[in-house]
Amino acid sequence: MTARGHATRQENKARRMERILSEARNLIAEEGFDALTISEVAARSEVTIPTVHNLFGKKNDLVLAIFRGLVDNIEAVLAGPELADPIAASEAFIDRIVALYRSDQVFYRAAFMGGERLGLFEHDTSGGVVAKSVAVAEGLCARASAEGYLRGQIARTLLAQQLFNAQRLPRQDWVNGYIDLDTYRQQALAGMLLTFAADATPALHERISARLAQLIP
Repeated sequence: MTARGHATRQENKARRMERILSEARNLIAEEGFDALTISEVAARSEVTIPTVHNLFGKKNDLVLAIFRGLVDNIEAVLAGPELADPIAASEAFIDRIVALYRSDQVFYRAAFMGGERLGLFEHDTSGGVVAKSVAVAEGLCARASAEGYLRGQIARTLLAQQLFNAQRLPRQDWVNGYIDLDTYRQQALAGMLLTFAADATPALHERISARLAQLIP
């Protein structure tokens, strides 16, 4: 009986935590990061302010909980298939990211917005998502070079950073509501292909030019 009662309490706690997280990200997405307060989240979640504090801590702790979910999901995308062809790899990566964001746009907008405001993309407290993203890009550059797609005249570290920036900048526009996900995909993919074009062999450069003409008529 004690074990059953404990399990019920844990289930109720998990449901309250998910309700609070859901209302917190809805609040950020609807009214902006500054509108997020523990009192407002508690009211929306129909729990007391002490309950929110007991389950999560302060406002920043609540945002970190939202952000950790984002990091876990992005890391799963980064662990996707390793392709050598820069065009195929870029399209596969962007399509997986877009599918991820589209699955719950409110959550991802809120998580990115909160992460940016707290500086989580500038410090190791982000769980290393930025460093891991750049490392994945470096791996792609290495495979592309080994397979003869790139000339190797531009440092991989520079190419990798620009590949990361190619999807980061349009992502910020999407997070802030300036563009939709279809436009994000177009801009991010174009940016990645243009980055590869800077070090592409003649054959790859011709293919990239043809793909860009299709992507941006």
